Amino acid sequence: MVTKRTTARTSRRASAAAASDTVAPADAAIDSDVPSGASEVSIVRVEMVDPATLLVDVNVRLEARLDADFVASVRDLGVLVPVVAVRTAEGQLRVRFGHRRTLAAVQNSLPTIPVVVAGDEAGEDDAAGQVARLLGQWAENEHRAGLTTAERVGVVSQLAAFGVTPAQIAKRTRLARRDVDAALIVAKDDLAAAATVRYDFLDLLQASVVAEMSDDTDAVKALVAAARTGQFDHVAQRLRDTRSERRARDAAADVLRTAGVQVIDRPEYGTKATRLGNLTDVPDTPDTDRATRPALTVESHADCPGHAAYLTETWVHTDRPAAGTRVSAVEGDLGEESDSAGEDSEVEIADVDGDSDGDSDDDSDDDDSDDGRWEWTPVYVCTDPTGNGHHPLYGTINSSKPTTAEMTDEQREAARAERRDVIESNKAWDSAEIVRRDWLRGFLARKTPPKGTAAFVAVALAQDVALVADSKANHLAADLLALPATTAYGRHGGLVEAAGQAAEPRATVIALAQVLAGYEAAMDRTAWRNPRATSTRYLTFLAGNGYTLSQVEERARLT
Repeated sequence: MVTKRTTARTSRRASAAAASDTVAPADAAIDSDVPSGASEVSIVRVEMVDPATLLVDVNVRLEARLDADFVASVRDLGVLVPVVAVRTAEGQLRVRFGHRRTLAAVQNSLPTIPVVVAGDEAGEDDAAGQVARLLGQWAENEHRAGLTTAERVGVVSQLAAFGVTPAQIAKRTRLARRDVDAALIVAKDDLAAAATVRYDFLDLLQASVVAEMSDDTDAVKALVAAARTGQFDHVAQRLRDTRSERRARDAAADVLRTAGVQVIDRPEYGTKATRLGNLTDVPDTPDTDRATRPALTVESHADCPGHAAYLTETWVHTDRPAAGTRVSAVEGDLGEESDSAGEDSEVEIADVDGDSDGDSDDDSDDDDSDDGRWEWTPVYVCTDPTGNGHHPLYGTINSSKPTTAEMTDEQREAARAERRDVIESNKAWDSAEIVRRDWLRGFLARKTPPKGTAAFVAVALAQDVALVADSKANHLAADLLALPATTAYGRHGGLVEAAGQAAEPRATVIALAQVLAGYEAAMDRTAWRNPRATSTRYLTFLAGNGYTLSQVEERARLT
């Protein structure tokens, strides 16, 4: 056996003199430190051995399971913890502890690694010796603990303090760059850093989101709770969207207040506030021509003591004026943006004493296609139409639904609860879409298709081929596959090129991407309210491949 160790025949004093050939040959120093009265001292020798000569045939592991990061670590840093081996009757060394380190060293063609020779194998031939080996290998593999998130933050921040760049930290620790960046963010936030100590289940990315939200105690509590239940990504996105909505709403409200307009909360059932488009100053008498009675406008109502506005989120197409530009909505008529939520969101818009709804809002199921954006739009109202001398423009609309005055308290509260659920669930759906598509991009970056792809694609083509053929879905597939966007009319040419150049497993992934994009493009706010077979089939496939469904997505699956 070729090694750099001293031989068994060499005296301990001689091996001490050959210090360059061993890692820890300081036998003389060991001998001199023997306590008085000690009868025997065990000397552990570390030898530098060619890893290719070590026997790795006796182990409790069925497979070594060498991951790329581990192999790269051994390549860059060498074997940091000596391998433990015993000497066979033939004079070879058989590994007891450190099989993975040995094999990684062989893969990296390291010339030598440190090996502790624990003794001779001969004493382990009997049953007692084998029991001791099995228990030892069990304990050595089972009782291990990696660094906690808090400890990782500490290492990364200290490396940065010593001038190591984030890119170098990622390269030398084998951490993903995004994890390094997250650790540096956490290190700068006392609350997030403390959270990693107290809640050791938080990973680096989750802790960085805690840092992002650290100025909001309730948000932090929600994030920690979501990390326990697997809903972290969904809760984090909803919190981000809520913050964004709040900033946009505050900006729109400031514009109104600067113009001298009172900004109120959106009226609920039972309040007096009514949209100007439903009011007039001309009373409805037998001699009045209803068709000629003008509705109140922002200008005609500006001096009324009840002049006010509330803000509603409206889907504005990109070819319409930007926020702040006066559109028909400011007079209480949203035209093409009218509420399309169906029966569940119908209200008595002509009831002066009722809710002033009827406008498009975040309770709408309108398809928010890619050619638009949500904006906070003012809806002008009079807070006390009767007290200020106004009259209903349309009278009472025939409807199977009761007016607010006809409702019982329980019915009003049920209506409010239903409306709150619609609004919150629609917002949650929009946030879930962001999370779901981000997950899809990562999922479809794979080189080989997941198990069950063939059956899923076959069923999709048999039952839902129209979804797959949709042009919008075709471009969405290109986006999910990280292909460059194109403004060309028709189908995305990059998909054809990518599929043609891909190996067969990757080509199957590209086919799967087009099927998934067909389902994804068809998903909208109606899905959670009216579950259908297509959304059920789609979301079930995603969940089966590791995607965590949000609560609102669960509602989109048929039970």
